[in-house]
Amino acid sequence: MKTLAGLCAVLVIGLLLALWRLDHVSTRLDAATSRVGVLEGEAKAYEQALIVRDSIDRQYQEAIRNAEDSKPQLVADLTAGVKRVYVRAACVPAHTDATGSADAATPELAADARQDYADLVVANKKVTAQVIGLQDFITSSCKRNPTK
Repeated sequence: MKTLAGLCAVLVIGLLLALWRLDHVSTRLDAATSRVGVLEGEAKAYEQALIVRDSIDRQYQEAIRNAEDSKPQLVADLTAGVKRVYVRAACVPAHTDATGSADAATPELAADARQDYADLVVANKKVTAQVIGLQDFITSSCKRNPTK
């Protein structure tokens, strides 16, 4: 009888230890599952941020490409007179004798100045595209997550 009671006591103690261990493993599993959920949420947020960043980068690269592509047309338009650059200038008379009428040549950019102007326009478009791209990146990708 004593051996049966001892055996039952050992079985009860073993069962209690097994249940305690099972509860401990279950708690750790719940914590790990919760952590996996948090990490999956962060991964989705990072993935979305990368998609936004790539979209902004594509727009920025397209704006730069458009600026580069428009340069030859701008130079051609300036040369042909389709587009004009208005410059504040004084025109020197072609003849120095006093005739009483306006005798000045039409002011226009020199050939090398047209190219410089086109370079400046393209550089301005590039810088504008870069600034807009950086502003978009900052406002969309660099926001602090208020939940952290």
